[in-house]
Amino acid sequence: MPDEDKTEQATPKRRQEAREEGRVAKSVELNTAFLMLAAVVFFYFTASNFGEKIKDVLIYFFTLASNFEITLDSFDILVKRISGFMFSILLPFFIVMATIAFLINVVQVGFYITPKAMEIKFDKINPVNGFKNMFSLRSFGELVKSLLKASVMGYILWIFIQKNINSWSSLSKTNQTAVFLVMIKSMFLVVVYILIFIIFMAILDYLFQKYTFEKSIMMTKQEVKDEYKQMEGDPKIKQKIRSMQMEMTRKRMMEEVKKADVVITNPTHYAVALKYDSATMAAPKVVAKGINLIAKKIKEIAKENDVPIVEKPELARSLYEKVKLDREIPEELYQAVAEILAYVFKLKNHPAS
Repeated sequence: MPDEDKTEQATPKRRQEAREEGRVAKSVELNTAFLMLAAVVFFYFTASNFGEKIKDVLIYFFTLASNFEITLDSFDILVKRISGFMFSILLPFFIVMATIAFLINVVQVGFYITPKAMEIKFDKINPVNGFKNMFSLRSFGELVKSLLKASVMGYILWIFIQKNINSWSSLSKTNQTAVFLVMIKSMFLVVVYILIFIIFMAILDYLFQKYTFEKSIMMTKQEVKDEYKQMEGDPKIKQKIRSMQMEMTRKRMMEEVKKADVVITNPTHYAVALKYDSATMAAPKVVAKGINLIAKKIKEIAKENDVPIVEKPELARSLYEKVKLDREIPEELYQAVAEILAYVFKLKNHPAS
């Protein structure tokens, strides 16, 4: 289907389906940029402590070398000790990097495990498809982006060298410690300048990825309608179910008319059946009601089952409009209904009077 037909924003269901497939708005550039930023910040605040640990390790091994005989066994021990020292030194750094990487992904796409995204897709490892992807528009865009980044970073480095080369040339007259500190500071500044550019590019890349993702999941008007039908059900089927439910409710209601104490009517339009049991009810209850044809049917069933019918047009309308089915009548109608029920109960108890 042509892209120009996809004019509608993706529904929550379409977004969820894309997420389950692992298709989300995510920028690898943003991950790289913030990992680099975290590394720079980490080493900026821990450089002195980190340097002290490295110095201690070097002193330890230089001291050890004076009375250390290298054999196959001793070399294995030495390698294990070096690995252990380096692991203990770099462990905090690795923990920080892993935490930052996790948080960046959560911020971008949230925390969600997608089994479909982890499935092996053979079309991705197909050599023919791989060859096509090498010459795709996306690959060309990535190449242009990489060349642009390399060029800008190279330009930043060249400008920095040009501005500082004169001050560096005067370092030949200072001691080695001063030279080392100046060079470290210069390297740090270069990294900061390049990092600012990388973060800027990463933000642009994330916005671009967000835009392309939103475009990729857009829908046509017909797709939105079809999805709505799937979620809500076919309107015709829903109408049929609703009709069946109403019919069942009517049948139950007509059965209740047979047990009612009285039916109050407007002669031609309204009919409301009431029942009252002082032992179980706080007030009379509407057990059936209807207008026109349903009202006529209620009156017919009432006559067939000797349920008294009382014509009270205003009361019938009030009961129909104010009281829901199977609910007790409101307080303002107590007096009017009580009078009718008293009359009906009197007739039942004294039919000849």
